[in-house]
Amino acid sequence: MQMEEYELASASRRADVEMLLSGGNPRTTAAVHLGGVAVECKLKALIAEYHEIDAWEECSRRKKDPRLGQPIPRPGHGLFAAIKLMDTVYRKAKADPMFLSHLDRVMHPAGATSLDFIELRYVASELDRNALSSWQQSFRYVVNWLIKNKGS
Repeated sequence: MQMEEYELASASRRADVEMLLSGGNPRTTAAVHLGGVAVECKLKALIAEYHEIDAWEECSRRKKDPRLGQPIPRPGHGLFAAIKLMDTVYRKAKADPMFLSHLDRVMHPAGATSLDFIELRYVASELDRNALSSWQQSFRYVVNWLIKNKGS
């Protein structure tokens, strides 16, 4: 089965976030939900590139990686599970506590004990301004970090 176009989907969801937050009546809950999806898609694109796979469950071709020759599973919606599939990138992430904190904020937009970004699709209320501001900072940090460290 052909893999989805995760890189294009990520860019499209990032554009959706910008659109939802612009104007006088920002749609914060939808924006943070789609922002999480954008990061999820970016991570999936990086996993495919990192392991040199064209479909989930294909064996990794990444030399010097502990998963070489092992099937690479589809990581679902878990952002931490996704980054852990890339050993070198994960080691870099662990060395940057700010990245892990920001990734957690993208995963849980209203705080560590809140619903994750996927569960927000069922929430009718909007995110408060403080939570949105923190989330936006984290979202930018995570996206920029992933772009910078993609080939690790």
